[in-house]
Amino acid sequence: MKIAATTQNGGLGDVIVPQFGRAPSFTIVEYDGEVKSVEVIQNPACMQPSGAGIMASQILVDRGVKVLLTGNVGPKAMSVLQSAGIKIYRADGLTVEEAIKRFASGLLEEITTPGGGMGKGMGRGMGRGRGGRWI
Repeated sequence: MKIAATTQNGGLGDVIVPQFGRAPSFTIVEYDGEVKSVEVIQNPACMQPSGAGIMASQILVDRGVKVLLTGNVGPKAMSVLQSAGIKIYRADGLTVEEAIKRFASGLLEEITTPGGGMGKGMGRGMGRGRGGRWI
């Protein structure tokens, strides 16, 4: 089974970052009770002005990933991942190796609803609304 983790630089010792679509890299591990192989790929979606989650999701779908270890997944990415049958688990802050051990032991929380993603930025007003106060 292929397990992907959102990472900064990649590898089993790297810490899983909380963002999905804009994660700098993905560490993809072939796992069947033990680690068979590790592949680190750079995430080209991380620099996209929009649609990063959808693009990142498609990368994992194309690579045959079945499990994603991350922190937050936006609504559009969640839809793509769930449609592809990819299970998502909260593992941010853990090393990839530790997260895989916890996943194998059934100790990670499954993520079934979007969190983060759209709505967390400054928006089109770029903060000029000053929190709803009229000036």
